[in-house]
Amino acid sequence: MTPRPTCLTAVLLCATLACGAQVPAPADRAMDAEEAAQLQAMQDAAGTYYARTATALAASGKSRELAFAATLLQLADWTPAADTPPGGDAPSQASPRDPRVGQWRQLASARAGSDVLANALLMQADSRADAAIRAQAADRWQRLEPDNLAPLLMASGQVEAWLPKAGTYARMDQHYYEQLRWMQATLAAHPPRADEAEIFGGERMSPDAGAAVAAAAILAAVAMPALRPLMDACRGEALEAAPSRRAHCRHVAQVAAQTSDTSLGTGVGIALLQASAATPAEQADAQARRRRHDWRMLQWGRIAAGQPDQGAAQFVRLLRDPSVRGERDLIDRVLAEGGVAAEPPAGWSPPRR
Repeated sequence: MTPRPTCLTAVLLCATLACGAQVPAPADRAMDAEEAAQLQAMQDAAGTYYARTATALAASGKSRELAFAATLLQLADWTPAADTPPGGDAPSQASPRDPRVGQWRQLASARAGSDVLANALLMQADSRADAAIRAQAADRWQRLEPDNLAPLLMASGQVEAWLPKAGTYARMDQHYYEQLRWMQATLAAHPPRADEAEIFGGERMSPDAGAAVAAAAILAAVAMPALRPLMDACRGEALEAAPSRRAHCRHVAQVAAQTSDTSLGTGVGIALLQASAATPAEQADAQARRRRHDWRMLQWGRIAAGQPDQGAAQFVRLLRDPSVRGERDLIDRVLAEGGVAAEPPAGWSPPRR
């Protein structure tokens, strides 16, 4: 079977950058049978690799390793829906859950203590069976960082309970790149076997780049905050639910737009600023922020798509730099290295608008 590096690498990178750059598809066509077979083989190899790595990590008995092992084993059990061709649009479905997933999360929770990263890793649990563990991890995280909005959003809790206290929150920090770096190092320490190497890009990516791409794709799949309740509470008639609701929503919006460590969080903050704007000046400010954000995302995607490996090598190189603390820093560097201005030119508007 002849490999199709551009297509498969783009599939990985598009998953990796789901929260960030708007990367165009490699071509306006569906995968052919050969590419679909390659993707299926990659999914099968990933399941084997994740299960094997999860067992090795859990054996350490450490909280971070146990939490991540549970995530990997959960992903290993995830399969395409019946009668769905590889690469199709139908949703995936979970196989009956391995009982070790819950056991490892219970142990990780009992041992997480004041380790913020361990508690953040526990937020990757997405099963109803793990609701109590998520709530406990979020509570520990919130007590460790009482000014941080991220644990509240990751916990999927009731917005009405914390929104009246919005003024106490000064940042939205998922520790996304800290998680990504730790996960990358962990995966790199447990490299795939020869028959599993395709999940790390095979010979098309270095082991470090493959581990980084895999870690970012995992985060994109399992570590997204619950944003719909917040959006619903901060737009339309809901803004009149209490005299102070609009002010509280705008504070949360400013915190997310200005401090989020992910592009997704920044975009949500801008959307909230647009939804809660009460004056022409506020609406104009939100529109200017949206225009700048769209420019940066589109240029990041264009620069990545123009590289032979879809930006994987640049991504992993910047990930090694401790001064890159979040996606805002990473985008600044990508644009600067590409010779692209951080601000859109006069008169520019995003293609979709």
